[in-house]
Amino acid sequence: MAGLTGGKNPGPDSGSGEKTGVRKKRFGLTGPASKERSLKVLIGRTFRGTLLLSVLATLLTWGLGLAALAAFGSSLRPANYYENRIPEVAARVQALEDPVSAASRSEMERIVPREGIGYAVYDASGNRVYGSFEPGPSAAVGGAADLLGKLNRQVSSDGYYVRYEPLTAADGRFAGAIALRYKLTVASSNPAWSVPVVLGGLLMAAAPFAYLYGFAVWGGRRLGRRLEKPFGRLIEGAEKIREHDLDFSLERGGTGVRELNQLMTAFEQMREALKDALRREWESERERRDMIAAVAHDLGTPLSVIRGHAEVLLGDAGKRPERAERYARTILGAADRSIRLTEDLSEAAKVERPDFILSPEPVDPEAAVRAKAQEYAFLCRRQGVGFVLSVNDLREERERIPLKLDQHRINRVLDNLVGNALRYSPEGGKIEMDLRLRTGEAEYEIRDEGPGFTESGAGRIFEKFYREDAARSAAGGPGDGAHSGLGLFIARTIVRRHGGEIAARNRPEGGAAVRFSVTELNTE
Repeated sequence: MAGLTGGKNPGPDSGSGEKTGVRKKRFGLTGPASKERSLKVLIGRTFRGTLLLSVLATLLTWGLGLAALAAFGSSLRPANYYENRIPEVAARVQALEDPVSAASRSEMERIVPREGIGYAVYDASGNRVYGSFEPGPSAAVGGAADLLGKLNRQVSSDGYYVRYEPLTAADGRFAGAIALRYKLTVASSNPAWSVPVVLGGLLMAAAPFAYLYGFAVWGGRRLGRRLEKPFGRLIEGAEKIREHDLDFSLERGGTGVRELNQLMTAFEQMREALKDALRREWESERERRDMIAAVAHDLGTPLSVIRGHAEVLLGDAGKRPERAERYARTILGAADRSIRLTEDLSEAAKVERPDFILSPEPVDPEAAVRAKAQEYAFLCRRQGVGFVLSVNDLREERERIPLKLDQHRINRVLDNLVGNALRYSPEGGKIEMDLRLRTGEAEYEIRDEGPGFTESGAGRIFEKFYREDAARSAAGGPGDGAHSGLGLFIARTIVRRHGGEIAARNRPEGGAAVRFSVTELNTE
């Protein structure tokens, strides 16, 4: 059988982790326990905290950006700076002698701001004469009629705005047009500040998303660290169990997470239940070994006696009848001892089974015990021992009704206790039996004048196969060696099935006393 720790079986005193001889390893959480909350609440708080922090950080960033804009805004040109200069530029171009002619290009370059405005000059037929940019498809001129249609209008093309202003000759005749291209952005209006302005705009736009992502990662890691340690202990505990090591403990609670505390509690209960199950299995295996050893020992003696005396009888061949009769009685006694042992084994196995049930019936305990007392008095007289019965009914008159008990099993308990008392009672001694009746309960006590129990054995005499090896065994009373060590175990099991308890003590004046009580069984 796999052991509880390191593949080794624990001792019988290893229960509850006490006196195992090995320092208990602790896997519990340390530190003060935080307030317990459900995982749903923690996740909700993390989400709300992430959202709130993101909003606050975004507002702070936007506030700082607006403050910077307010501080340096006076030195920045507005986004429509070049749009506002279009009339001025158009008027200066119109003042040229022949602006449509390519000969005017150098003068045109001086009039049009190179860093913010592009230009293209068209003749009256809509042909491009010269300029600093080539219009895109949406701004291209497709002839004289198309050019006339675009005059004094603004066209959007590839992120730019293009405005067509008419040009006239000296005699007032329509000579062509100039297309002026510009952008309506702060960055294009301030080329020297374009990089800071673009970066600032991107930061202001991306701030909500960046903060939301950053705080979500931070909140997730914080929650993960809170859950990581207890889950690690659970995993480590599972590894210990896989290695058959159950000598550890997960302290219940302390994680602050209700579901995780419940999980750790369930895990700890599972470990304790598994440890108890393995301990019971070990104890059952130990009992089986003890039973085999006890049966082999107890059957060995009478069988050896039977074999030896039978061989003598066969060798004698009936020459000495008186010897044959004595040997036959010895063989009969040894056979009786073997039969009693097998009966005790059968009874112990029967009462110990989980499906064993009592058979209660209405019975008068006083009448039943007086009938048994006659048997006990006869047995005691044969051994030269006195027997005294005392009955004390403490119930009121109207309550003196039969009790529902399994009297057959109670008689078995009395037989075992009186048999033990008779076995250790000296010749001329006395055995006393008391019966006290209360409402729904009967209490019995059997006292003898034998050597009593040893100091170490008084608390163990009800264990299976336990037998005194000192004072009471040394008494050598009649029938010594005929008991199996199961009688008191059977008695305790039957008494507990009746809802009672049994206890043994040494009497101050000498001898031993065993007291047990049984309660009325509920047959409904």
